Amino acid sequence: MIEVSEIADRLNRNAAHYAAELLPNGHRSGNYWMASGIDDTGKSGSLAVTLAGAEIGRWTDYGNARSGEERGDILDLARHKLFGGDMRAAVDWAKKQLGIEDRFVPGATMSQAERAKRAAEAQARAERREADLAVEREAKARGARSLFLQGVPIAGTPAESYLRGRGLGPGAADSPTGGQWPGSLRFHDEVWCKAERVKVPALLCGIFNPQGRQIGTHRIYLQKDEGRWRKLATAQPKMVLGNMGGGFIPINKGQSRKSMAAMPEGEPVYVTEGPEDAVCVRMMKPDARILCAISLGNMGAIVLPPRAGPMVIVADRDSGEQAQATLERAIAKQQARGRQVQLVLPPEKVAGLPVKDINEWLQALAISERAAEKRRRA
Repeated sequence: MIEVSEIADRLNRNAAHYAAELLPNGHRSGNYWMASGIDDTGKSGSLAVTLAGAEIGRWTDYGNARSGEERGDILDLARHKLFGGDMRAAVDWAKKQLGIEDRFVPGATMSQAERAKRAAEAQARAERREADLAVEREAKARGARSLFLQGVPIAGTPAESYLRGRGLGPGAADSPTGGQWPGSLRFHDEVWCKAERVKVPALLCGIFNPQGRQIGTHRIYLQKDEGRWRKLATAQPKMVLGNMGGGFIPINKGQSRKSMAAMPEGEPVYVTEGPEDAVCVRMMKPDARILCAISLGNMGAIVLPPRAGPMVIVADRDSGEQAQATLERAIAKQQARGRQVQLVLPPEKVAGLPVKDINEWLQALAISERAAEKRRRA
């Protein structure tokens, strides 16, 4: 008999073939096969299957996953996609794909020595895989840290112009922010954009784990359009270099100015999906501790220190069924850790203007105030 872990390893080695077969509406993007989740509707690219390297065959769905379908390997992908979660059926399918004849012989038993040998082999495979993953993750983190350190503080750069164009600023000099932009935000004028195959300016956002170690860099590609700096008009204007899972972009330390490890007991932690929204919250609440999770799915993966107080999720007003389900799962994961969770949503409209997120709320308020001032002067 062959171990399920070995069957999974064999499938993973041919990830490019099986990813395209199981998710035919997806597309290749560098080292990943991108698809719109298990349902494979072709409407987004939230699920990424790794096609080479230590994580070959591993996939993560960052936005459209149902509970239990957030990550796995090729065998898990087949289990969810073809067999409604039935692992036995998926294993039978995999054996046929791999040409494995593993018939059950009545009366045959495996000796204790053989069982021990197979268990040791499975353990050794798992340890080699984890060691390879650790090496690859660290290499990715080094590359991400290097890019981030090559950047410069955003004051006076196109990155600052981009944020100010969205009504955002660093706050007052006499506030807890000191009138300075977050140190986790930097600017680089030449960052490789895979989608366009060219180097472009980018806002760089450092991604850190709760221990304070940088594990990745979030890139927001920029272009100047009609005199204003905006996101690059491309299919993927935002990309993560390095690692993201469980990490976050620290935007504000709050009144205490202390690290996460030394934060005041019971201090609330405000969490947004995007960095622009996090900067917006920082303007409104300069004395609050604020993080950016980068994605809805990653909100549930962030593990706050035990001394932290409630997590206050400042969410987008997204009526999509999958987005709502992802948000609910993130909240449930935090609550399962014993964390109190509070939810803040922007209003649907401000002065007749539709509002999607807190940044749009701020911009709508500014538009409304300017209109009111114009009427007063008339």
